[in-house]
Amino acid sequence: MANYAIIGGGRLARHFSQYFVLLKIPHTCWTRGRRSAFNTFALPDAEQRLRSTIGDADRVLLLISDHAIAALLKQYPFLYKKQLIHCSGALSFPGVAGAHPLMTFADDLYELETYQSVPFMLEAGFRFEDLLPGLANPHFVIKPENKARYHAMCVLAGNFTQILWKGISDRFEQQLALPAAALHPYLNQIAENFTRTPEMALTGPLTRDDQHTIKRNLHSLEGDPLQDLYQAFIRFYQNAEEQAEKELVR
Repeated sequence: MANYAIIGGGRLARHFSQYFVLLKIPHTCWTRGRRSAFNTFALPDAEQRLRSTIGDADRVLLLISDHAIAALLKQYPFLYKKQLIHCSGALSFPGVAGAHPLMTFADDLYELETYQSVPFMLEAGFRFEDLLPGLANPHFVIKPENKARYHAMCVLAGNFTQILWKGISDRFEQQLALPAAALHPYLNQIAENFTRTPEMALTGPLTRDDQHTIKRNLHSLEGDPLQDLYQAFIRFYQNAEEQAEKELVR
């Protein structure tokens, strides 16, 4: 069985550690400890602890922020003696294999079934079985030159929906005197409908071409940044419909 070392102490590192615990996969963990004002990783005992942590490991997961990976590798070049794996969705690093888990990782840890359902996006040239033995997750290959666009789409699909839902929840409570929780069944069903039948999930005035309702919606949002967002979504939807019609003609 492969031995893993996890470098990092954030959410992703804690979730990976929990996944390994549930699968009874041996692993060790290293965190940088107290931040130094001069060099993030140059703490008195940091190198000694790091060498000890990765000593028996054959695979090292670099689960730290994207911008810190290059600095860590420069500070501790002996890491290259191990099979290194990073989980950045946007960046690539020479000598380090990329395996991005397409999932959001909250403060609460997940059940084994959830971890096993997470798809991994591997940089071309690597095999999942070689990088992460012991895991049986779905996995796909992505070209390094496509990662920036892939990550942008992930941010749009996941992070931006959270911003939108939070903004609307706040408006429910502050402007309409309605509990934000009243939205939850609606949002849950929207997500479920999309995962089941994405081509049939969209409802509302756009799908009906109900211009009267759309105009009333936009008028009600006068002075609110959501009006610009609503109009942007109309343009995005219309463009998608035009593209779909062109594909049918071909």
